[in-house]
Amino acid sequence: MTILVMGIFGHPGDASLAIEAAKEQGIKPKQISVVTKQKNTLNVISHDTGIGRTESGEGNEGLFGTAKALGVGLEMLPDTAVAAGPAARKLAGAELDGDGLAVSLISIGIPQEDAEVYARHAAKEHIIVIVTLEEEQNQQAVSTLFEQHHAIPLGSP
Repeated sequence: MTILVMGIFGHPGDASLAIEAAKEQGIKPKQISVVTKQKNTLNVISHDTGIGRTESGEGNEGLFGTAKALGVGLEMLPDTAVAAGPAARKLAGAELDGDGLAVSLISIGIPQEDAEVYARHAAKEHIIVIVTLEEEQNQQAVSTLFEQHHAIPLGSP
């Protein structure tokens, strides 16, 4: 059975250090995904930790991507999530306004109530780290690592 361990981080350095600590405990980069609002932030985390390239979702590159970014900046279009790691295909491009990211998180196995809270954190530019564990891997050890690197509690505003 697959187990998901989630961490919310307010600073990219904390997220990167938590990812590196998880890797030191035997977690492979292909078991780690990250989702947030800021592409530049995720590019740095992805580069520093080796979790995979940042994905923005379909249509976010080239001329259309430039036009879309302009529309988001002018508040004419909703902002969307960027993601890296194995869950990126399901999470990247999900709308942060409304329930787009929450629905995407539900699709990877996050309970609805929690998914809605994680989506609100991502919209606030927090960084959501998702570690996929196999049954024999220690869920509590990863949770403790996240806490040691200043993870924000799920219920925090």
